[in-house]
Amino acid sequence: MSFRNDFLEKLFHRKGGIKLGLGRIASAFPLIMEKKIPVYHVAGTNGKGTAVYAVSHILTSNGYVTGRFISPHLYDYNERISVDGTDITDPEIVDIYRYIEKKVPDFEELSFFEITLLIAWRHFEMKGCDRAVMEVGLGGRLDATNVIDWPKTDIITSIGFDHMHILGDTLEKIAFEKLGIIKKGDLVILGYGHGPEFGGWLESEAYSRGADKVLISRCHEIQTDMMDLSADQKNNIALACCAVKMTEKDITVPDFSQIKLPGRFEEIMPGIIIDVAHNSPAIASVVSHIRAKGLKVTVLYGAMKDKDISAVTEILAGITDDIFVVSLDAESRGAQVKDIVERSGEAVRPKLRYFENDEKTILAALGCAGDKGHKLLVTGSFHTIEKFVRSGIGFDKVIR
Repeated sequence: MSFRNDFLEKLFHRKGGIKLGLGRIASAFPLIMEKKIPVYHVAGTNGKGTAVYAVSHILTSNGYVTGRFISPHLYDYNERISVDGTDITDPEIVDIYRYIEKKVPDFEELSFFEITLLIAWRHFEMKGCDRAVMEVGLGGRLDATNVIDWPKTDIITSIGFDHMHILGDTLEKIAFEKLGIIKKGDLVILGYGHGPEFGGWLESEAYSRGADKVLISRCHEIQTDMMDLSADQKNNIALACCAVKMTEKDITVPDFSQIKLPGRFEEIMPGIIIDVAHNSPAIASVVSHIRAKGLKVTVLYGAMKDKDISAVTEILAGITDDIFVVSLDAESRGAQVKDIVERSGEAVRPKLRYFENDEKTILAALGCAGDKGHKLLVTGSFHTIEKFVRSGIGFDKVIR
């Protein structure tokens, strides 16, 4: 069986949509888990990825063998599970999968995400991890990562409007889901910037859920050259520093000037920037960073159906006259070009560019950026980045 074409394809097809709830994983996890590794649990609307990579960087730099679990992946499934920055290998995935298949009686009921989480935990144990950094997949309260029930360090990066059809249509409802990762005895680090009233409410809610200590992070001094990072990235790295320094003893904050943040305003080749921003607050942050750097950009944009496409395209239209739009499939959850056009405001539509197929649209976006001397910003979703890179239009060298 080919790993890429057969094994992974079978695993991906287990998705069956998002399956929230802890019933299945709560039964399976104790059959796999042999060691209670100290955990950093990261939730939030935006900034989770930056915080996860930053916490992992700090811990590894200080000699801790560190497991990292992220979702979704950017280019390759194996990115989801790594130890000290080295991704799990294909044979390791298959071996652990087979082990779990034998250990869990209700294996067939597990979702794609739940199996991936179990593979990650088993891998961390086998590699002798001292710490695990776990990114919440969606929400928090009903996310499979919430199966971890021993005291841990929780990082809540931000609370904003996203996945409202699942998490709720107010900040309080969304916060209820995000704060659901907090267990009795946890240390909780809250991102700042929510305002005193809402921030105070978040702090009170965290304590009511059993938190041992709650800190609202401020932007601590980080002794490094971070000029190429956005303000939000710097804030989330500061948040990570605060969390680790409050949890561990004798921590030395490492240099962050060379930290790799895949898909976070990452220039993968000269003139081509990818960013996985997928909702209006994240896009607004990217646009603010572009303005601060004085960049001229052409945009390639694709989105999932559940996003506020009208708001996002309006924000993007503020920095460019050329927004090239492509369709996404992503298990039929992706928006088509016609959806993006129809859901964009009338003032934005003249700036939207598209052709009879996505390949021609991508080629035209590259040509437009080149002709105008612009950077090409590829954004809107992890799936947009994957589509662009895997199109193979001159960028096969960035595919793993």
